[in-house]
Amino acid sequence: MSARTDPLIGTVLNDRYRIDAKIARGGMAMVYRGTDLRLDREIAIKVMHEHLISDETFVERFRREAINAGRLTHPNLVAIHDQSRDGDTVYLVMEHLPSVTLRRELKHRGTFTPRQAIVVLDAILAALEAVHSTGIIHRDLKPDNVLLGTDGQVKLADFGLARAVTTATTTKTLIGTVGYVAPELVTRAGADIRTDLYTVGIMFYEMLTGKQPYTDEVPIQVAYRHVHDSVPPPSDQITGLSPRLDALVLWATSKDPNDRPDDAAEFRLALAEARSEMSDTELDFGDPNVLPGEHSPALTASIDLGAEAPKEKRSRTDEIPYLDNDEEESETAAAADSDDSSDQDTGGGAGTAAAAGVAGAGAAAIGAAGAAAAATADDSGEPSDDASQDDTDHSDDESRDGKPDSVDKHAGAASAASAAAAGGAGGAGATGESGTEAAGASAAASAAPHRRRRRRLATTIGAALLVLALVAWLVIANLPAPTSIVPAQLAGKDIDKVSSQIENSGLEAQPKEVFDDTVPAGTVIGTDPVGGSELAPDSTVTVVVSKGEEMFAVPKLKGLSKDKAEDALNKADLKLGKVDEEYSDSVDKDTVISASKKSGDELSKDTKVDLVVSKGVKPTPVPNVEGLTFDAAYATLAKRGFRVGKDEVFSDDIPKGKVVSQWPKSSEAKPYDSLIIVRVSKGKEKKEESKDDKKDEKKKDEDKKKDSDKKDD
Repeated sequence: MSARTDPLIGTVLNDRYRIDAKIARGGMAMVYRGTDLRLDREIAIKVMHEHLISDETFVERFRREAINAGRLTHPNLVAIHDQSRDGDTVYLVMEHLPSVTLRRELKHRGTFTPRQAIVVLDAILAALEAVHSTGIIHRDLKPDNVLLGTDGQVKLADFGLARAVTTATTTKTLIGTVGYVAPELVTRAGADIRTDLYTVGIMFYEMLTGKQPYTDEVPIQVAYRHVHDSVPPPSDQITGLSPRLDALVLWATSKDPNDRPDDAAEFRLALAEARSEMSDTELDFGDPNVLPGEHSPALTASIDLGAEAPKEKRSRTDEIPYLDNDEEESETAAAADSDDSSDQDTGGGAGTAAAAGVAGAGAAAIGAAGAAAAATADDSGEPSDDASQDDTDHSDDESRDGKPDSVDKHAGAASAASAAAAGGAGGAGATGESGTEAAGASAAASAAPHRRRRRRLATTIGAALLVLALVAWLVIANLPAPTSIVPAQLAGKDIDKVSSQIENSGLEAQPKEVFDDTVPAGTVIGTDPVGGSELAPDSTVTVVVSKGEEMFAVPKLKGLSKDKAEDALNKADLKLGKVDEEYSDSVDKDTVISASKKSGDELSKDTKVDLVVSKGVKPTPVPNVEGLTFDAAYATLAKRGFRVGKDEVFSDDIPKGKVVSQWPKSSEAKPYDSLIIVRVSKGKEKKEESKDDKKDEKKKDEDKKKDSDKKDD
């Protein structure tokens, strides 16, 4: 059987946007990879499901998402380029980012290291700064709506539930994801930017521990815990996590919005302070592959984007269960009235019946909650793939017209619960009437009715006093211990002002000075514990104060060899700069003559220090002594610092006693005390005459004598 082809593949919308391939499916729309033919760029196209187009409620919310996101420009927000309609196709055009959802990456990894979780959280908070600055709250933050790119980019998506702060609804119909919902949304107390920060705190907890703080098959149970419980520290789940992380999570997830950070910028600053104060070991906690001196790698999408996304349960966006304190109190009062009316007669069975009626109503309510949970199941049963853009199945906040089937199922479940509760109460009333009749008959037959009434009254008063005493004891026992909160936003302030601020909060300030290259001396870098932490009164808060930039003294370098001078600079956290060489008559070769900085000067870390190193004595040109007498040549060479060597040779051309040649030649230069060899002439070499030469010489003499005698004659 062949796979069904998506008819939209290959379609060109409004003669501009070509749909190329399917990326992901959500309850409200399908996301495709496409091409903007006009600008020739890759895009993502979010197309609303065809069966929702006739519902103007969903079309309006689709349009609102484009308006809300389109007015925002930030590197950590998925950009919306266009929104339009082509016939029956309603669509958004968005930035395309090869990525996976944060939920899928977290499912793949199990947990993030604190360093990785802080990077993701910082990007989310940076995006929220931009969102909140325009007066919008997101209201549906969750890992499914955060994209993690293959290049490490983190982007926030899906503004289908975003609202202006001034128009945030407080009606009894609100949409969201129950695992991340803030208490004020459950009780319909109103929402503001701090509502998003509560959700961010829940996501931070999940990144550190791998699970949400509250989980249950029944959504109303999860909502109840968000309202009535305090989120536990992450270290309760993962032993060894830094207490600074605990403080951040508890601060953001405070039940009272007034106890949370004022805005994303304040929370982001506290996050940066905590990161700067944590060691590499704390930041890389949980990563067994990190070696000493290294840290965990940057967080990027580690899942094969071509792999099929596993079928798994997603965090569904749906109607948030509503808990009304007034309704809870009215139910309690009704039960008390029922007990009082039963006590007016002697029938103990009446009280039992009333209790049974309340229990029956409670059981009916639990059954209704289970039915509502079943109604929230996604009919399609198809989870979202890893996608460049995520989409979830939302319902409208303001209008009940055109509501999806899941909302109708909630209504049906609630009706069934009301009917069951009414039946339980009715049964209780019937039994109560029977008990009253029996009690009346018993009273008529009694011989001393007034005595029994007085005894019954005394018993009732005693029981009431006992209950009041028990309630008072419980209230006193559960009164919270007095606490002091560490002031926030202290970084960048003067130490004296910070100390006064901490002491005014009932705490003791303990300064701790550290070097910092960027923060001026005397300025506060952060505190331990971080701002927002709750402590017992008079507890000590460590205030980390900058001593300014750490300076390093220049060691003694003159007289050291070049290599030893470089070693000395490295040990002093300084660097070797430019090395010049020059001749020196007094400093040995390869020895430091001078440095650009004096010994003892204080410099910043890794500052470069230049050196001048000796090349030894400067070579002297060898003079030309050829033709001079040896004595003259010796004096000339010795005067210039050379040693002289003499070598006598015969020469037919150079007179005896004068220099015939020298080595090295006069065209060269030689160092001081070099040996110069001079060759001195011994004159012409005398040759021995042979016997024939002597005979010839004698014959010549005789011939000359004869010639002389003839002339005399």
